[in-house]
Amino acid sequence: MNALKLLSVLAVVCLVSTAARADEKDTAKKLVGKWEVTKADDGTLPMGSTVEFTKDGKVLITHKVGDKDMTFGGTYKVEGEKFVVTVKIGEEEHTNTITITKLTDSELHTKDKDGKVVETKKK
Repeated sequence: MNALKLLSVLAVVCLVSTAARADEKDTAKKLVGKWEVTKADDGTLPMGSTVEFTKDGKVLITHKVGDKDMTFGGTYKVEGEKFVVTVKIGEEEHTNTITITKLTDSELHTKDKDGKVVETKKK
């Protein structure tokens, strides 16, 4: 089901990374904005999907299914070089911890617990 696939992707979607050990405030500040998926392993977010992180801890994930845009909302919290994202799909909440492998002003690379990678660029 697309919702379950999206959930797995979501974990990876919570895309953030720090080459050096930045504190949580710097990481959270850099994470805020809209990111577009440029490269992704199978079972994660589709190419062209967007993930938007707001400064108040909300996340909005949008991707196309056929000719329709599907959007899922939730929350995120930065914890060191990781972030925890919780998204509601239908009546179910799904929580994933994503590891940040690279985070600059223009790039965000992440991997999930299974080692699947998602790379994004800031829009």
